[in-house]
Amino acid sequence: MELPRLAELYDSFEDRGVRFVSVDTGNRSAAANAFLHESGVRHDVASDEDRASFEAYRVAAIPTTVLIDHEGRAVFRHVGFSPGDEDRLAKELEALIDWRGATP
Repeated sequence: MELPRLAELYDSFEDRGVRFVSVDTGNRSAAANAFLHESGVRHDVASDEDRASFEAYRVAAIPTTVLIDHEGRAVFRHVGFSPGDEDRLAKELEALIDWRGATP
């Protein structure tokens, strides 16, 4: 599952200026809240009932992961999630951190 892997990535990157925000599509049930807690999710999880962020980032399927750079640009997009995708996300995050450090 994607969310527990994102929680692990959050733990790896939280002290490096990377912010994680997961967005769901509506009111979260008690079972969903329990799942978030049991999965060790510590990053922000927002609710987008009017789907404005889904439209802004062209999300057509769940899960979709969008990496946004320090200037607010969507620079990497992943639709779906498969085992090992967290390694690719970590490499892309490293590239963004390196790029940010290289820009004035």
